[in-house]
Amino acid sequence: MFKQFISKIPGADVYMVGSFVTFLAFFILVGLYLVWVDKTHIRQMSRMPLDETSTD
Repeated sequence: MFKQFISKIPGADVYMVGSFVTFLAFFILVGLYLVWVDKTHIRQMSRMPLDETSTD
């Protein structure tokens, strides 16, 4: 199926590779963010919906 798609549409392989690289780069960047982010910030944000103290 994909072989026919690539052979019938000129430049389709460029779009496929480009979308794969974009997909891969996004998840690599998210993974790096999760490794480098401050763990206390993550803990604080995860407890925020459960915290009943008002800041008004």
